[in-house]
Amino acid sequence: LVVRRYFIPGSCMRSFQNTKFTQDQPWLPSLLLQAQLTRRLLESLLLVKHDSSKMHVSHLVFALCYYPALSLSINLSSGLVTSTTAVFVLAFFTWHRTIQYHCHSILASLRSSQVTYGIPYGDWFEYVSSPHYLAEMIIYSTIFVGSGYSYLLCLNCVYQILNFSLICTPPTHYWYLKKFDDYPKSRKILIPLILLIFLTILDFILSFYWNLC
Repeated sequence: LVVRRYFIPGSCMRSFQNTKFTQDQPWLPSLLLQAQLTRRLLESLLLVKHDSSKMHVSHLVFALCYYPALSLSINLSSGLVTSTTAVFVLAFFTWHRTIQYHCHSILASLRSSQVTYGIPYGDWFEYVSSPHYLAEMIIYSTIFVGSGYSYLLCLNCVYQILNFSLICTPPTHYWYLKKFDDYPKSRKILIPLILLIFLTILDFILSFYWNLC
């Protein structure tokens, strides 16, 4: 019903551009989250070549608590989202999940039968050492926008940015530099901070403008 009401082109294009709807049932962020988690599960089962390393039990416990809490926060969100914003969110989400899948495919192709790595090339690997983490940050930021700027999902975005930018990506970058003498020196750890701030501000301005339309 929601798709038929807001996403059918034709004579109702004006209302399509200007309509706001309240997410009493937050279908958009729920849809995006389930799509992301399903794809990551399939990648883990079918794409990633696992070695003999084990996950620390604390990471497992955290994951078992984090994702149900994330789903609950989406169900509690009730922001206002324009139809134009919804289309933008779906397009942006699809674009970056495709990039993340491509980056994971590049990493998976580097593993040999001896479970060793090489230097990844292609796509966003030409610019940063961990583009899959960068794409993950953007994906969850997109879900945040799709929720109508839910306060709870804002906290999730802050966590994702801090986790990936301060904990996950620096060790990976410096491991590459230590492991490979010919590792490209021009690659950033994640993304220049000033560009990340600019994109965040631009995102808020555009969404605020669309919500006023």
